[in-house]
Amino acid sequence: MYEQTAVKSGEHDSFETDAEHVMQPELPTQDSALEDSVGQLSRVQNKLVDTLHALQLLPPHLVKDHSRAVRAVQEALTLVGDTDDSEAIGPIDWVKFGERLLQRRTAAALTQEWLADRVGVTATTIRQLEHHNRKARRSLMLKLLAVPELNLRVSDIELSAEMSAGYRLTPTSWLGPTYDPVSMVTQLAETLNGQSGQLEQTLAYIDPQSAKDWLTTCSAPEYSSTYRDSVPFAAMARKIANHVGEQALTVSALGCGDGRVEAVLTKHLQQNLRMPKQTELFLLDVSHSLLNAAYRHCCEALPEIRTYTIHGSFLDLPKMPMLVNPLRGRSRLFAMLGLTLVNLNDELRFFRDTLSCCAPGELFLCDLLIACAPANDRQKILKLDPVGDGKLRPSHEAFLSGPIRRYCQGVEDVDLRWELAPSGGVPGSYGFDAIARVKMRDGRPDRRFLMFRIRRYDPKLLSESLADLGWKTIERIDYGPDGKKSMALMLLQKQ
Repeated sequence: MYEQTAVKSGEHDSFETDAEHVMQPELPTQDSALEDSVGQLSRVQNKLVDTLHALQLLPPHLVKDHSRAVRAVQEALTLVGDTDDSEAIGPIDWVKFGERLLQRRTAAALTQEWLADRVGVTATTIRQLEHHNRKARRSLMLKLLAVPELNLRVSDIELSAEMSAGYRLTPTSWLGPTYDPVSMVTQLAETLNGQSGQLEQTLAYIDPQSAKDWLTTCSAPEYSSTYRDSVPFAAMARKIANHVGEQALTVSALGCGDGRVEAVLTKHLQQNLRMPKQTELFLLDVSHSLLNAAYRHCCEALPEIRTYTIHGSFLDLPKMPMLVNPLRGRSRLFAMLGLTLVNLNDELRFFRDTLSCCAPGELFLCDLLIACAPANDRQKILKLDPVGDGKLRPSHEAFLSGPIRRYCQGVEDVDLRWELAPSGGVPGSYGFDAIARVKMRDGRPDRRFLMFRIRRYDPKLLSESLADLGWKTIERIDYGPDGKKSMALMLLQKQ
């Protein structure tokens, strides 16, 4: 009984204690009140930073005295920016911040000692910040933002918008709006089981075995020596860097394939850009297998920059916000390399319509094959063009015949030849089609498919045609193996 009574008495005492606790509200301690005040001050600081950011982004003509308004918010930051010694605002790109701080201080003709005295630190601290050897505390960042002579923007110190929100979970890969590999393989099979037809060019790479065969083709020594080794990326990178100037660069590689030429280009750009570590590389391709190979290679070859992938078709470019949304404080370069221009059914409409989403000033880099003869002299073309004899490389033949052997039911043999394409297209250009003649079993009629295309251009006439569409050629370098000018690298700018 005693033990039971004691237990009940204990429960009762506990209940009374809990009741008293509920009935009497807990009074804030001095520490908790201080902590709440600091939190409120931090929120005020954040609101001022947001206000400064929004004000700096506004076109000056919308505010009666834009400069004075900016200075007023900076002065307010000075008055409330001394208490919090925690980490700085948002995820900071410290390399970019250091470079921008040095640039703005030098442009304003300020010494490190003057700036250090202004914000209450040593000149050594400013020097370490500019060389990104240290990170600034929140209070120091607020003071630096409040120095009118520096004209520092919040966008100068924060990572990109994609990084600012949940930056540790930033996606590195996206699916294009119409990307559907199952549907594409179905379309491939349906085309090859018809009596004849034209294979949509992206379908040539879509299944993993086709991608593997293409990797075999483009990694062959004869392919590299003919199409890759002599590309003048170093000279072109210098030209691009001059146009980019003080800004960072985003490179969008359209139809990147194995990504190797894109990696070489970006490597040369890194050696010439003013802000090389801020470069971003987006890889776009319809083949998951090729895109995966490109991503792995670029991550290994360019470990210091961020590389992203998009699974999809460059024909859907206007629907891909990560590639076409306006950039703040950046330049954008679209690169269509590896002779990918030939994959377009209509080059001029691609520039006129698909690339209408590009902003004035954005750059477009492409490589192309130069015509060996006048486009209207078909006999001379067949005589002078390297593929005029109709023969394909063995590796290229294996690449293009593979889908037929895998998806065409009842195929017995495949013969592939280059045929001069019908006249038309860009002025001064002509093309060759890789035509597959398929012999069928059981006496069924032979079939004929257009599997692949190449096209050669008169660069001058192409430039004139593109200029009429708002794309001005600002650099052209002709090149080729053994000094032969059989190809051209062209840099265009949207007007």
